[in-house]
Amino acid sequence: FLNNDEYTLQLMKYIYIDESGDLGSKKSSSRYFVLAGIMVSKPKKLDNLIKNTYRKHKNIRDMNEIKGTTTPENVKKDILTRLNNIDYQAFIIVFDKQNMYKIDYDYNVNLLYDILVSQLAKIIPINEKTIIILDKTKNKNQIDDFNRLFNDKIINPKNYPVEIKHVNSVNYKGLQVADLISWSSFQAVERKNNEFIKIVENKSVKIICED
Repeated sequence: FLNNDEYTLQLMKYIYIDESGDLGSKKSSSRYFVLAGIMVSKPKKLDNLIKNTYRKHKNIRDMNEIKGTTTPENVKKDILTRLNNIDYQAFIIVFDKQNMYKIDYDYNVNLLYDILVSQLAKIIPINEKTIIILDKTKNKNQIDDFNRLFNDKIINPKNYPVEIKHVNSVNYKGLQVADLISWSSFQAVERKNNEFIKIVENKSVKIICED
């Protein structure tokens, strides 16, 4: 039999969210902005995936964390391939910034980011108690605004408890995996390179503001 703590863990989902691209308007800015969330019920499996990667690949042992922009290609492909041995779901939204005029964000980049993440929230169903984990980039007031908008848009008809954490990605391996998925998606749309994202088997992709 499971004890109370173990039973609670069995009935909880963890969603790690990260992004690739930027929301700038300079000539050097990206055309696309991508957000990805990976949902698991056993986050320790993501921890072990990254820890085992460091053991396996000696050339990355000096890196503080796995990131799509700095990790060697063979290591990224290895992680994404082994990810398919884990029970997970990946949710991805793609935003073409040429459609920026379709969003009312009052030229506030923080608000624009929040609106786009809320679009991601719309494709993630909440069927049990859930913890949402993001890299901490905002101050307290901005975090409060973000959390209100995210909770308002998420699909949670039965009102399961949802906790949102803003943390340091160095300490959360699931965020590093989310970073790889968002980076892989970004490569597909921005660079026309599908070799990474095609490895990710269990994914849902939505292109927003395309109509």
